[in-house]
Amino acid sequence: MNIHEDDDSEYAKIAEIVLAAHAEAGHPGSFLVDLFPLMRFIPAWFPGAGWKRKANYWRELGEYFANTPWNIVKEQLVA
Repeated sequence: MNIHEDDDSEYAKIAEIVLAAHAEAGHPGSFLVDLFPLMRFIPAWFPGAGWKRKANYWRELGEYFANTPWNIVKEQLVA
């Protein structure tokens, strides 16, 4: 799959979101859960747990981003 600068495909957009998520989450202390590890047990619906909902969203996108090329190849092999 070739990605050009003017490419507007869904996969390219998700790649940009995933890279931005890694950049934001990669800084130590960018979220309070980095400082207080017990916060990871707070449910996502809890007020003030927006970081957890954001992390779950990023996880779903990351899994989609990682598995999409594999699934495309599997479909092509079956066809």
